[in-house]
Amino acid sequence: MKVFVTGVNGQLGHDVMNELAKRGYEGVGSDLAPEYAGVNDGTAVTKAPYMSLDITDADAVDKVITEVNPDVIIHCAAWTAVDMAEDDDKVAAVRKVNVGGTQNIANVAKKLDVPMVYLSTDYVFDGQGTKPWEPDFKGYKPLNVYGETKLGGEKAVSDTLDKYFIVRIAWVFGINGHNFIKTMLKVGTNHDEVKVVDDQIGTP
Repeated sequence: MKVFVTGVNGQLGHDVMNELAKRGYEGVGSDLAPEYAGVNDGTAVTKAPYMSLDITDADAVDKVITEVNPDVIIHCAAWTAVDMAEDDDKVAAVRKVNVGGTQNIANVAKKLDVPMVYLSTDYVFDGQGTKPWEPDFKGYKPLNVYGETKLGGEKAVSDTLDKYFIVRIAWVFGINGHNFIKTMLKVGTNHDEVKVVDDQIGTP
């Protein structure tokens, strides 16, 4: 089985590619850079086929993914800088990537009649619940641009495709990219005392 993966230079795409290799699947990675630009840790993702792709370019998305002709598409690419997404001069770009880019990929998945896995976020909700949300719960209440645009991506997928999976994840960490755990380890090496917010509950 051949799987096309977006965003492999990021934290999530890096690990998805490696997990596919462990399971014996052929992963074809893509991202904006001309060549793989994630951490060079010698794992499978660093040696896998790679395609440079701007997901906001509909024609390029159609051309590249059609040429690869995958059996499945896993869409990990996204604008994930949550705080920066709130800047007025960044909102249009965030929407272009998280909604428009996702729509472009969903369109090709429909054309090729292949399933698409879309990695979304708990930010589509307001975080005020007292128990886990049910998988089909529709009480969306995003509180920021990132959440709004990831919800827009979810709708692009569900409105376009019959064959899809939407997976909402949070507190992601890995060897590649930035994350809370790395930040805490770094801060811990050069501060005698570290104060961290304690009003969030998550599962890394």
